[in-house]
Amino acid sequence: MRWRVALWATLVLAAALPQIALPGDRAASASGDPHAGRRMAATRYEMQGLLEKAVAEYIKILAQDPDDPHARERAKALVEIQMPLWLPEEAETAAPFDHEAVVFEFPPNGTDPAAQKALYRLLITRGAFSAQEGARWDEVHEKGFALIDYAYVWHPVKRRYEVRVAAHWEEQGQTQLAHDALSAAAAFYCLVKERLGFDPTGRWGDPIDLWLTSKGEPGARAQGRSIYIYTAHTPRVPGEWLREIAHEYGHVSFPGLGGFEDTDDPWVDGHLAEVLLAKWLTADGVPAWMPWSMPDWEAAARQERERLLGLAGEAGIDTSRLSGKDEAARDYLLGLAVRLEAEQGPEGLAAVLRKCARGSAERFVRAAKESGVAGE
Repeated sequence: MRWRVALWATLVLAAALPQIALPGDRAASASGDPHAGRRMAATRYEMQGLLEKAVAEYIKILAQDPDDPHARERAKALVEIQMPLWLPEEAETAAPFDHEAVVFEFPPNGTDPAAQKALYRLLITRGAFSAQEGARWDEVHEKGFALIDYAYVWHPVKRRYEVRVAAHWEEQGQTQLAHDALSAAAAFYCLVKERLGFDPTGRWGDPIDLWLTSKGEPGARAQGRSIYIYTAHTPRVPGEWLREIAHEYGHVSFPGLGGFEDTDDPWVDGHLAEVLLAKWLTADGVPAWMPWSMPDWEAAARQERERLLGLAGEAGIDTSRLSGKDEAARDYLLGLAVRLEAEQGPEGLAAVLRKCARGSAERFVRAAKESGVAGE
């Protein structure tokens, strides 16, 4: 909803452009302008309130002529109103704001020697943008966050970059942490999308929001598509930053499995994500741009997987152990999920999770049996 409100504000402001100025019309009418067509199209898009299309036209001009002052001025002015929900491919090299273009390469699934590697291209802004009203407001805590940056992921069918994660923070001293958290969450987005096929950003393209604040007790929590990192000024070891973000990203992106009210966390998807994302990230190869170091987190996650596998045993499902709402029942279900992934791979786990979204342990067992990935 925040993004749609912000976009509507953009439309209203853009509708007033004809009363303010139409520099594109003047520039386009100049004799011999090689970009006259794009400039006129961009001006029309501005008049119609089509922010993304207008910015895209100006960026395409800059890709051909980086020194074009009018295109640079108009693109920067529009971005200051509202960051686009998507950017053209030319933004990699021509976007008039600080950014980093990176890739996340995955080895082929299965054993087919002809299988192609999966390549995720990302464009991550590094401008510590002053967020506009519609984008900076956190509805949960009813407060505004002054700074914001974005992670865009390339959509190979639409041929454009689409925003998938946004990081919000309160002051310049938190900028490095915010950028690291943004990069980590963007990596987790690619990892879950590739290995499980889950995309939590929704049909309207609403991004996952990270909110960094100095308030509260140390830790993190998720609500809806938002991940909150509290007491961001309190140091954590690198592995703990990754574990916290991975855990909350699991709550955001994995179909929920709950019902364990007698524990500190009734939903198992966060714990499942923190032990499996570490495994997949290590197996797939940690990208060079990934923040923080992996060894401590991966070692702890591996030890926890071994513990959970020991609880689950080697075969079958003892439904009597899932009847409670306590830690023992929760950990047994986690062990079953970890065992399923170890035996059937991420695809087998995904097939089961799709059938029991926001379900109970009983639904997980039923889905596993229906999918043929668990015995009686």
